[in-house]
Amino acid sequence: MPGFLLWVPASLAVLLAALLQGITGFGFALIAVPLLLLVFDAHTAVILNLLVSFCTQLALSYRVRKEIIHSLLMNLFKGSLLGIPIGLYVFTHFNVKDLKILISILTIIFALVIFKLKSIKKITQEENPWAERLIGSLSGFLSTSTGIAGPPVVLFLNYRDLRKDKFRATASAYFTLLYGASLALLILFRNVNTHIVLSAISLLPPAFLGSYLGIYLFPRVSQKHFYYSVPLIVIATGLYSLLTTIL
Repeated sequence: MPGFLLWVPASLAVLLAALLQGITGFGFALIAVPLLLLVFDAHTAVILNLLVSFCTQLALSYRVRKEIIHSLLMNLFKGSLLGIPIGLYVFTHFNVKDLKILISILTIIFALVIFKLKSIKKITQEENPWAERLIGSLSGFLSTSTGIAGPPVVLFLNYRDLRKDKFRATASAYFTLLYGASLALLILFRNVNTHIVLSAISLLPPAFLGSYLGIYLFPRVSQKHFYYSVPLIVIATGLYSLLTTIL
């Protein structure tokens, strides 16, 4: 477990991250990882992010389970199961720095297009299992190759113009399954130790507090503001990924 002087800033990091996650169903890593890196080494910060985020996502998904679009969720997750091992292979056999830079730039551009062109015809509004699995595969691939799993799925859900409650529920459930699969791989390859697990447990109270605050604020966020906030958060994710890769 971290000492008190390390626990306080780490707790603030996960509280703020879980608050955003409670409102949108995603975005935990965007806040948590940069702040946790100020306290822990990169390996510990990434694993802590996965462990704590998985727990808060699981709790949120259970709370909003009635709003989950199950067919969409399963298509996305089935696709991710194909992409995860391919991404892991690329990560272990190739230099992914250039790929991460390219993906970050494309993510920013795509998010800007969606943000600016709200009136564009939503070609993905109707259910399309193959498109959903393709997006899931891309997300799974990016999760293990570059660590940027969120943008393809959240932009896709945003482009489908889902109601904010269904968006949050489906996104939260998807990332719960994705993080669970990622953690299983990390445990299989012995990247999770007892010290990290205990540290994660100590951070759960502030994380659940932040999630509760996010859930409390969710009804006060209008559909319009929610729609516009999603691409802005994705742009911030792309910029963060781009800067941390280049610098």
